[in-house]
Amino acid sequence: MLKTKIDYLTISLGQHKTKGVISTFDVLNIFASILPETFRKTCRDVLSSAGTTNRVVQCGISVSLQYGTALQRGWVYSVQLSGDYWHAIERNKDAVIHLLGEFEGWRISRLDIESTAVVPIEDWRGFCKSAFEKGLFVTGKEDERTVYIGSRKSQFYTRIYNKSAENPKYFPAPDGMVQIRLELEIHRVKEELVLQPAFLNSQFADRLYIQKVRCVAINDDTGFVQEHFDSGEKFEKIKTIKRTLGDMEKTVDYIFKAYAPYISAVMNSQLVADRYKGIEVLDEKGKKVLAILDNGLEDYMKK
Repeated sequence: MLKTKIDYLTISLGQHKTKGVISTFDVLNIFASILPETFRKTCRDVLSSAGTTNRVVQCGISVSLQYGTALQRGWVYSVQLSGDYWHAIERNKDAVIHLLGEFEGWRISRLDIESTAVVPIEDWRGFCKSAFEKGLFVTGKEDERTVYIGSRKSQFYTRIYNKSAENPKYFPAPDGMVQIRLELEIHRVKEELVLQPAFLNSQFADRLYIQKVRCVAINDDTGFVQEHFDSGEKFEKIKTIKRTLGDMEKTVDYIFKAYAPYISAVMNSQLVADRYKGIEVLDEKGKKVLAILDNGLEDYMKK
């Protein structure tokens, strides 16, 4: 198996159960509280950006405020925990789950995994040339290029780049070899897939990584991706990584806020309301909206 590294894990949090909305600095210190004493001392050196982001670079913790749709859905904070953080707490997922329980709701919104291979620079140049000819998004110049595959709005997003170019010690390439990194960014991840097998089973990240690598390799005429990032081993696939809705998104409060205009339109038209209630088979969204209607929208709006 490849040595795939879990690079970052991003978690969305609701407000604190007892303290309500607190500062990002307070959230950062909640996660720093389970670090060993040696690491906790470094948390005094906190970097901030515009007062909305707090991070401890040495321990791999970063906390920022949510915005847009995520905030509308009740997710107040975005917490990013790097591999350095998990190793510092010896991958103590139970301690993290306990901390998450202090908030009204939580979900894993993103998982980043990566692996680095040492390859001949000519192989890298050939791959970049092929990617450019295929119309992929390629940035940079000469041997410092980065190839992007997919969209950040999709569930999978891939970035392949020359890691050696970031370190003058290894660039220009010694003996014609360079370190190439393939990073995989995954959105909408089921919590149980990450907080259980990902940090307890060393093969989990490798399997998940290789599954996507093989999808990328299909459209790689050069064979570069398959040769350098696929171990070739056979294993049972991880069937799904698409997350279900977080607890907060299952609540009547969320449904009412998200679909208030549509619900109001139904309430203002008896004809529409009757037709809606007459549907025998409803999807899950429809059932939740109908539950609000049946429980009395007018009373709910007075709260």
